[in-house]
Amino acid sequence: MGREVLQDVSIGPYRLRKGTMVFFSQYIVQRDPKWFPEPERFRPERFTAEAKAGRPRFSYFPFGGGGRQCIGESFAWMEAILALATIAQCWRLEVAPSQKIELQPKITLRPKNGIRVKVVPRGDHCAGPKE
Repeated sequence: MGREVLQDVSIGPYRLRKGTMVFFSQYIVQRDPKWFPEPERFRPERFTAEAKAGRPRFSYFPFGGGGRQCIGESFAWMEAILALATIAQCWRLEVAPSQKIELQPKITLRPKNGIRVKVVPRGDHCAGPKE
């Protein structure tokens, strides 16, 4: 992501002049071990209200921020939570054992070759109609 400096400013030891273009990487910022210990591990507890309160505002910003914040953020969160809750009630997704996940950082971060998973039913209550 990039932004233009609107007025002369000092950030730490750096002096930035008006008109300077500043580029930053969400991937790097959001994996800073200062705010996210073991940054490459899947740890959903990082996103509890208490954990978020202990970090700076823009240590995690998947939808940008400020005047350029994505207008679809609240819809995306709602859709993802509903989809995950619906799927997880009946199914468990297991990453294929031979799967090697490689990252493809572009405008958004995505897996380079997709992710193959095995879909495993959680129980009879979700198996569908019986024959």
